[in-house]
Amino acid sequence: MIKDIIWDFDGTLFDTYPGTVNALIKALEDSGINETNENVLNYLKVSDSFATTHFKQLYGLDNTFLDRYAANKKDMRPEIIKPFPFAEEACRQFVALGGRNYIITHRGESTTKFLEYYGMKCYFTEIITKQYGFKRKPDPEAFVYLIEKYEINKSTALVIGDRECEILGGKAAGIKTCLYNINNISISIKSDFYIDSLKDLVNIVGQADTQSC
Repeated sequence: MIKDIIWDFDGTLFDTYPGTVNALIKALEDSGINETNENVLNYLKVSDSFATTHFKQLYGLDNTFLDRYAANKKDMRPEIIKPFPFAEEACRQFVALGGRNYIITHRGESTTKFLEYYGMKCYFTEIITKQYGFKRKPDPEAFVYLIEKYEINKSTALVIGDRECEILGGKAAGIKTCLYNINNISISIKSDFYIDSLKDLVNIVGQADTQSC
């Protein structure tokens, strides 16, 4: 039985990719560069920093590009950044069963803004954003912090993310992992579970002895 879930935010709980792609496209256009949505999305699927570093180096851009991108992301309206289907239900039902939800994200304070807009903040015991100053995933520092603070039993905990960095971070912390593979990405390490709908999470959290897929 899973008792603690550590969630990623972008691309796992909330479908932030359309807004993030648009923010990066606009930042590139302001620098006189045209890129396709598909190409930008492919780099963002790896990580935000991976994408910005790639395009900054590819086109010889300065930090003005990064500032524009950050400003565009900050201006994203909550009504266009929506939770994935069954995200709210999964979190609410897990809490109702006595479980605890947490978030570890590279995103900043906008995380709380989006959660509050959709009435989901109450489902989370703690929300770790970039303001905490922890090392970026896949470094397990933030995971270890939660484990120690809340005395999480690693054998009954689960990390859910849509990228390799969450899977690597969870495994480094000794926690089972679930890849929410809605973007059909390929990763170099095997996750314990794979789902393409958060509705299927119920089949994982109720298992007493989880097995690797």
